[in-house]
Amino acid sequence: MKEEAADGILALETNWQGPAPVNGSVETTWMHWQQLEKKFPSLEKNWRWQMYLLRANYDAYSRKRGIYEAGLEEKANDVLRDAAVIGADEAINKAKNILEQAAKNNIDTLLRKRVIGLCDELYHSIGLQTSVKKYRASGEERGAVLDFLDYPLNNRWWIEDRFAAIKRLSPGEQASVLTEIANWEHPGVGSYYDAIGDPSKCFHVVRGESWVTDPLSRKQDTPNFSWWDDGFSRQRHSFMSSMRWPLAVEYNGIDTTSKYIVRVTGYGECLLKINGKRVEHTLYGKGIGEIKEFPVPAELIKNGKIVVTFEDINEDDINWRQQSRITEIWLIKKAL
Repeated sequence: MKEEAADGILALETNWQGPAPVNGSVETTWMHWQQLEKKFPSLEKNWRWQMYLLRANYDAYSRKRGIYEAGLEEKANDVLRDAAVIGADEAINKAKNILEQAAKNNIDTLLRKRVIGLCDELYHSIGLQTSVKKYRASGEERGAVLDFLDYPLNNRWWIEDRFAAIKRLSPGEQASVLTEIANWEHPGVGSYYDAIGDPSKCFHVVRGESWVTDPLSRKQDTPNFSWWDDGFSRQRHSFMSSMRWPLAVEYNGIDTTSKYIVRVTGYGECLLKINGKRVEHTLYGKGIGEIKEFPVPAELIKNGKIVVTFEDINEDDINWRQQSRITEIWLIKKAL
């Protein structure tokens, strides 16, 4: 029994290794704990046992929900791309109906109920406060995991807020903005997108040494996560994860006959270099989600490779929450 439980505890650690959608061990870990639960029913009231079960079930539910909701967002994006043909109003209504399926049709009702039940058992066994409203936790950030059981794992809230703002635009402008939303992470053939703080969406970000040889992360930055609105921010998820300055962002096999723009979102300043040379901006939004653009000089792509780096900026006199950072980066291939 000891060995089986120890294996289950170690398996819980693998749940958080890499992007959840491609981490199949989350599912197998959950199945392992289901088997242990059936095999050792006498531990049902043991609070330590309940804690492990909560982790296994919550992780499995979150992974299932994340995959499901990401699929819904892509289906909604497909509809938005047709806005110029079917009309903005119809595109918005269809996309909203798709996105709302996450709330209307739960991906796994039984698993969701199991998480809720375990939270209740833990409250009564050791007073674990997994909810502010239900169990009087002191704050959402203090382990109130139950309150986030239905928090969107896609960009539904951000998209819905954009829909509300779009209605004030002309029909032509509406279709253009809807296409922009749909293609946010899909800039087209020959172009690339990276969400700096998302390990599943940052394939061009250069990684430095691991924690084994650089335990204090002195040789590279690590992703940070912004906690806004008590954890219920309606911002795009990619805006909430960031790096101060990535070590580098590297693109190979670039078409040397084309023109390119480096596009960046983040917060504050950005002193950007391409292949070691500082480049000037043509657009320079400093707020959350606002865009900066840096045209790539033709002479810098003659070897078919672009390496983007960032000059450090001394902001020691600013609270770390207000310091400059990068959230997303694109390399956009311009149409000739």
